[in-house]
Amino acid sequence: MMQDVSARVLSCTPLAAGLTRLILEAPQIAAAARPGQFVQMLVPDSAHVLRRPISLMAFDREAGTLTLAIQPKGRGTRLLCGLEAEDSVRVLGPLGTGFDARGAKTVYFVGGGVGVAPICCAMDAFATESSRAFFGFRGAAHAYGMTQAPCAVTAVSDDGTLGARALVTEPLRAAIDERRPDMIMACGPAPMLAAVRRIALAKGIACQLSLEERMGCGIGACLGCNVRISLPDGGWTYRRVCKDGPVFEAEEVAMDD
Repeated sequence: MMQDVSARVLSCTPLAAGLTRLILEAPQIAAAARPGQFVQMLVPDSAHVLRRPISLMAFDREAGTLTLAIQPKGRGTRLLCGLEAEDSVRVLGPLGTGFDARGAKTVYFVGGGVGVAPICCAMDAFATESSRAFFGFRGAAHAYGMTQAPCAVTAVSDDGTLGARALVTEPLRAAIDERRPDMIMACGPAPMLAAVRRIALAKGIACQLSLEERMGCGIGACLGCNVRISLPDGGWTYRRVCKDGPVFEAEEVAMDD
Protein backbone atom coordinates (compact mmCIF):
# COMPACT_ATOMS: atom_id res chain seq x y z
CA MET A 1 0.00 0.00 0.00
CA MET A 2 1.29 3.43 -0.98
CA GLN A 3 2.42 5.60 1.94
CA ASP A 4 3.45 9.25 2.17
CA VAL A 5 5.90 9.41 5.06
CA SER A 6 8.57 11.55 6.61
CA ALA A 7 11.69 9.40 6.27
CA ARG A 8 14.79 9.82 8.41
CA VAL A 9 18.10 9.97 6.59
CA LEU A 10 20.52 7.38 7.95
CA SER A 11 23.37 8.14 5.56
CA CYS A 12 24.13 9.96 2.32
CA THR A 13 27.47 8.97 0.79
CA PRO A 14 29.15 8.69 -2.62
CA LEU A 15 28.35 5.45 -4.44
CA ALA A 16 30.31 5.93 -7.66
CA ALA A 17 31.26 8.78 -9.98
CA GLY A 18 28.09 10.82 -10.46
CA LEU A 19 26.02 8.73 -8.04
CA THR A 20 25.04 9.12 -4.39
CA ARG A 21 23.79 6.35 -2.09
CA LEU A 22 20.99 7.49 0.20
CA ILE A 23 19.78 5.19 2.98
CA LEU A 24 16.45 6.08 4.57
CA GLU A 25 14.51 4.80 7.53
CA ALA A 26 11.00 4.28 6.15
CA PRO A 27 9.53 1.10 7.65
CA GLN A 28 6.03 1.59 6.22
CA ILE A 29 7.36 1.70 2.66
CA ALA A 30 9.98 -1.02 3.17
CA ALA A 31 7.28 -3.38 4.46
CA ALA A 32 5.30 -3.12 1.20
CA ALA A 33 8.14 -2.74 -1.32
CA ARG A 34 8.86 -5.06 -4.24
CA PRO A 35 11.92 -5.22 -6.51
CA GLY A 36 11.52 -2.87 -9.47
CA GLN A 37 9.33 -0.35 -7.68
CA PHE A 38 10.29 3.27 -6.96
CA VAL A 39 9.54 6.16 -4.64
CA GLN A 40 8.75 9.84 -5.23
CA MET A 41 10.88 12.15 -3.09
CA LEU A 42 9.96 15.71 -2.21
CA VAL A 43 12.89 18.04 -2.77
CA PRO A 44 13.72 19.84 0.52
CA ASP A 45 13.17 23.23 -1.11
CA SER A 46 9.86 25.06 -1.45
CA ALA A 47 10.76 26.04 -5.03
CA HIS A 48 10.41 22.45 -6.25
CA VAL A 49 6.77 21.31 -6.34
CA LEU A 50 7.20 18.08 -8.29
CA ARG A 51 8.73 15.12 -6.51
CA ARG A 52 11.65 13.18 -8.00
CA PRO A 53 11.22 9.48 -8.90
CA ILE A 54 14.02 7.27 -7.53
CA SER A 55 14.26 3.49 -8.03
CA LEU A 56 14.77 1.17 -5.09
CA MET A 57 18.31 -0.23 -5.05
CA ALA A 58 17.53 -2.28 -1.96
CA PHE A 59 15.06 -2.51 0.89
CA ASP A 60 15.18 -4.27 4.23
CA ARG A 61 11.82 -5.07 5.75
CA GLU A 62 13.30 -6.13 9.08
CA ALA A 63 15.40 -2.97 9.47
CA GLY A 64 12.74 -0.80 7.82
CA THR A 65 15.23 0.82 5.43
CA LEU A 66 15.37 1.87 1.78
CA THR A 67 18.59 2.22 -0.22
CA LEU A 68 18.49 4.58 -3.20
CA ALA A 69 21.03 5.51 -5.88
CA ILE A 70 20.55 9.13 -6.95
CA GLN A 71 22.13 10.75 -10.00
CA PRO A 72 22.43 14.52 -9.45
CA LYS A 73 21.25 15.79 -12.83
CA GLY A 74 19.50 19.02 -11.87
CA ARG A 75 19.12 21.30 -8.86
CA GLY A 76 16.42 19.11 -7.32
CA THR A 77 18.43 15.90 -7.35
CA ARG A 78 21.53 17.80 -6.25
CA LEU A 79 19.62 18.96 -3.18
CA LEU A 80 18.57 15.38 -2.46
CA CYS A 81 22.20 14.30 -2.75
CA GLY A 82 23.08 16.99 -0.22
CA LEU A 83 20.94 15.52 2.55
CA GLU A 84 22.72 14.62 5.77
CA ALA A 85 22.22 12.01 8.48
CA GLU A 86 19.23 12.79 10.73
CA ASP A 87 17.61 15.03 8.09
CA SER A 88 14.00 14.28 7.22
CA VAL A 89 12.55 14.01 3.72
CA ARG A 90 9.03 13.30 2.46
CA VAL A 91 8.81 10.05 0.52
CA LEU A 92 5.82 8.60 -1.34
CA GLY A 93 5.85 4.90 -2.12
CA PRO A 94 6.23 2.17 -2.97
CA LEU A 95 5.02 3.00 -6.48
CA GLY A 96 4.62 1.17 -9.77
CA THR A 97 4.78 -2.47 -10.75
CA GLY A 98 7.82 -4.55 -9.91
CA PHE A 99 9.70 -7.47 -11.41
CA ASP A 100 8.07 -10.88 -11.14
CA ALA A 101 10.22 -13.97 -11.68
CA ARG A 102 7.10 -16.18 -11.93
CA GLY A 103 9.03 -19.13 -10.55
CA ALA A 104 11.98 -18.81 -12.97
CA LYS A 105 14.93 -20.83 -11.69
CA THR A 106 17.60 -19.10 -13.81
CA VAL A 107 17.33 -15.35 -14.33
CA TYR A 108 19.89 -13.29 -16.25
CA PHE A 109 20.07 -9.67 -15.08
CA VAL A 110 21.15 -6.78 -17.31
CA GLY A 111 21.84 -3.26 -16.06
CA GLY A 112 23.32 -0.12 -17.55
CA GLY A 113 24.46 2.99 -15.68
CA VAL A 114 21.97 4.16 -13.07
CA GLY A 115 19.72 1.30 -14.25
CA VAL A 116 21.99 -1.09 -12.36
CA ALA A 117 20.34 0.08 -9.11
CA PRO A 118 16.90 -1.54 -9.61
CA ILE A 119 18.62 -4.60 -11.06
CA CYS A 120 20.55 -4.96 -7.79
CA CYS A 121 17.19 -5.05 -6.00
CA ALA A 122 15.89 -7.70 -8.41
CA MET A 123 19.05 -9.77 -7.94
CA ASP A 124 18.60 -9.75 -4.17
CA ALA A 125 15.15 -11.24 -4.62
CA PHE A 126 15.48 -13.60 -7.59
CA ALA A 127 19.12 -14.62 -8.12
CA THR A 128 20.02 -18.29 -7.84
CA GLU A 129 23.29 -20.20 -8.23
CA SER A 130 22.74 -20.46 -11.96
CA SER A 131 21.86 -16.77 -12.43
CA ARG A 132 24.25 -14.29 -14.01
CA ALA A 133 24.37 -10.51 -14.20
CA PHE A 134 25.74 -8.25 -16.92
CA PHE A 135 26.51 -4.61 -16.11
CA GLY A 136 27.58 -1.82 -18.45
CA PHE A 137 29.24 1.37 -17.20
CA ARG A 138 30.95 4.40 -18.74
CA GLY A 139 34.14 3.41 -16.96
CA ALA A 140 35.58 1.88 -13.80
CA ALA A 141 34.92 5.04 -11.78
CA HIS A 142 31.20 4.71 -12.48
CA ALA A 143 30.91 1.06 -11.43
CA TYR A 144 28.91 -0.12 -8.41
CA GLY A 145 26.71 -2.98 -7.25
CA MET A 146 29.18 -5.79 -7.91
CA THR A 147 31.08 -6.48 -4.70
CA GLN A 148 28.21 -8.08 -2.79
CA ALA A 149 26.15 -9.36 -5.72
CA PRO A 150 24.36 -12.67 -5.04
CA CYS A 151 25.41 -14.15 -8.41
CA ALA A 152 28.27 -13.94 -10.90
CA VAL A 153 28.66 -10.52 -12.54
CA THR A 154 30.28 -9.67 -15.86
CA ALA A 155 31.00 -5.96 -16.26
CA VAL A 156 31.95 -4.08 -19.43
CA SER A 157 32.67 -0.42 -20.00
CA ASP A 158 32.60 2.21 -22.72
CA ASP A 159 36.25 3.16 -22.22
CA GLY A 160 37.72 -0.25 -21.46
CA THR A 161 38.78 0.61 -17.89
CA LEU A 162 36.50 -2.11 -16.50
CA GLY A 163 36.26 -5.46 -18.24
CA ALA A 164 36.07 -5.49 -22.00
CA ARG A 165 35.37 -2.40 -24.05
CA ALA A 166 32.02 -3.63 -25.33
CA LEU A 167 28.27 -3.34 -25.25
CA VAL A 168 26.70 -5.22 -22.35
CA THR A 169 24.69 -7.30 -24.81
CA GLU A 170 27.86 -8.99 -26.09
CA PRO A 171 28.58 -11.07 -22.95
CA LEU A 172 24.82 -11.57 -22.56
CA ARG A 173 24.61 -13.21 -26.00
CA ALA A 174 27.59 -15.43 -25.23
CA ALA A 175 26.10 -16.53 -21.90
CA ILE A 176 22.76 -17.37 -23.51
CA ASP A 177 24.56 -19.56 -26.03
CA GLU A 178 26.22 -21.40 -23.13
CA ARG A 179 23.11 -21.72 -21.00
CA ARG A 180 19.64 -20.48 -21.80
CA PRO A 181 17.97 -18.65 -18.88
CA ASP A 182 14.32 -18.91 -17.97
CA MET A 183 14.00 -15.13 -17.87
CA ILE A 184 15.89 -11.88 -18.45
CA MET A 185 15.36 -8.76 -16.33
CA ALA A 186 16.84 -5.48 -17.56
CA CYS A 187 17.00 -1.77 -16.78
CA GLY A 188 19.09 0.92 -18.42
CA PRO A 189 19.19 3.35 -21.35
CA ALA A 190 16.59 2.88 -24.09
CA PRO A 191 19.07 1.66 -26.76
CA MET A 192 20.33 -1.03 -24.36
CA LEU A 193 16.79 -2.12 -23.52
CA ALA A 194 15.89 -2.28 -27.22
CA ALA A 195 18.91 -4.51 -27.87
CA VAL A 196 18.09 -6.80 -24.92
CA ARG A 197 14.50 -6.99 -26.15
CA ARG A 198 15.60 -8.05 -29.64
CA ILE A 199 17.79 -10.81 -28.19
CA ALA A 200 15.05 -12.10 -25.90
CA LEU A 201 12.37 -12.12 -28.60
CA ALA A 202 14.69 -13.80 -31.11
CA LYS A 203 15.57 -16.52 -28.59
CA GLY A 204 12.04 -16.91 -27.24
CA ILE A 205 13.13 -16.01 -23.69
CA ALA A 206 10.72 -14.33 -21.26
CA CYS A 207 11.99 -10.83 -20.59
CA GLN A 208 10.95 -7.95 -18.34
CA LEU A 209 12.15 -4.40 -18.99
CA SER A 210 12.16 -1.59 -16.44
CA LEU A 211 11.72 1.63 -18.40
CA GLU A 212 13.32 4.94 -17.51
CA GLU A 213 11.01 7.88 -18.23
CA ARG A 214 10.50 11.43 -16.98
CA MET A 215 7.64 11.51 -14.48
CA GLY A 216 5.48 14.21 -12.97
CA CYS A 217 3.04 12.90 -10.38
CA GLY A 218 4.30 9.29 -10.13
CA ILE A 219 0.77 7.93 -9.55
CA GLY A 220 -0.69 7.92 -13.06
CA ALA A 221 -2.71 11.14 -12.92
CA CYS A 222 -0.69 13.54 -15.10
CA LEU A 223 -0.12 11.16 -18.07
CA GLY A 224 3.34 12.66 -18.55
CA CYS A 225 5.19 9.35 -18.76
CA ASN A 226 3.18 7.54 -21.42
CA VAL A 227 4.91 4.96 -23.64
CA ARG A 228 3.68 3.01 -26.65
CA ILE A 229 2.58 -0.54 -25.97
CA SER A 230 1.96 -3.15 -28.67
CA LEU A 231 -1.37 -5.00 -28.65
CA PRO A 232 -1.87 -8.68 -29.60
CA ASP A 233 -3.96 -7.67 -32.66
CA GLY A 234 -1.06 -5.70 -34.13
CA GLY A 235 -2.27 -2.31 -32.94
CA TRP A 236 -0.87 -0.23 -30.15
CA THR A 237 -1.93 1.92 -27.21
CA TYR A 238 -0.34 3.98 -24.46
CA ARG A 239 0.50 2.94 -20.91
CA ARG A 240 1.84 4.98 -17.98
CA VAL A 241 5.37 4.07 -16.87
CA CYS A 242 4.68 5.21 -13.30
CA LYS A 243 1.40 3.33 -12.80
CA ASP A 244 1.35 0.49 -15.35
CA GLY A 245 5.16 0.08 -15.19
CA PRO A 246 7.96 0.79 -14.82
CA VAL A 247 8.34 -2.96 -15.46
CA PHE A 248 6.78 -4.26 -18.68
CA GLU A 249 6.97 -7.52 -20.60
CA ALA A 250 9.44 -7.12 -23.48
CA GLU A 251 6.98 -8.21 -26.15
CA GLU A 252 4.50 -5.49 -25.26
CA VAL A 253 6.94 -2.57 -25.34
CA ALA A 254 6.87 -0.84 -28.74
CA MET A 255 10.51 -0.11 -29.56
CA ASP A 256 12.13 0.60 -32.91
CA ASP A 257 13.96 -2.49 -34.13
